[in-house]
Amino acid sequence: MNKKTHKSRERRTKFLRALKPEKEPGIEIKPRKAIIIGVFSCKGGVGKTTTAANLSTCLHNALDGGVLVVDANLTAPNLGLHFGEMNPKNTIHDVLTNKIPIEKAITKCDGLHALLGSIAFGEDVHSVDLRSHLDILRSSYKVIILDSAPGVGPEVVSAMKACDEVIIVTNPYIPTVASTIKTFGAAERYKISVIGTIVNQIRGEPFELRMEDVRKALGWPILAAIPEDSKVREATSVGVPVVRHAPDSPAAKRFLKLCDSVLDHIGKM
Repeated sequence: MNKKTHKSRERRTKFLRALKPEKEPGIEIKPRKAIIIGVFSCKGGVGKTTTAANLSTCLHNALDGGVLVVDANLTAPNLGLHFGEMNPKNTIHDVLTNKIPIEKAITKCDGLHALLGSIAFGEDVHSVDLRSHLDILRSSYKVIILDSAPGVGPEVVSAMKACDEVIIVTNPYIPTVASTIKTFGAAERYKISVIGTIVNQIRGEPFELRMEDVRKALGWPILAAIPEDSKVREATSVGVPVVRHAPDSPAAKRFLKLCDSVLDHIGKM
């Protein structure tokens, strides 16, 4: 067993022990409910959904299941495309319109459980209490990853209120970092804890912001710096997360490190 595999197993063991602590005689310990971690960005096109798909896949592998990924981009859902699901039979829209219970809307994507949206849904999306729906599923999972819509509108606020913690995705360009501050402001306004920032689509161009500059501007640690990688676009085109499609690619390796960081964070809670 190599050092990397051993380290990953140690993290997984630590997290599972935290989920099921040893109980003292005569003391009943209730099972821990899933933590809901949302992935947010103020601007579209920064790789938010790619991050949610790959992080949830890595967590699923590390924890031997018990992970659910949710498409909370109700207006323009596309999480399913990252898993090759163009037209899922049951969707989160069916749940929100009271057609089916939420448990019936789960799709399995190579073992990973996913609550996907309908790209054909054409009705107006009104304010919804997403948290009450997801609370029904908490006892069935260890971790729930939520992919949100871009921006800071009502749809995003509903998703953010459903989360215990959030990860915020940006890229190394001044306009995106400037707008990202609004997402941090929304998290602060609704008292949602921020785990940190992911800087995505790094090309190494001279006009990009340095990671230290991004960290200072946003005031939060950078969980992962993910390079621009053609394998990510290739993976999306075939409907497989890059950590499965090209696990040795530069982006996939950074997503794996992100997963380790998230496991470490959860294990300390």
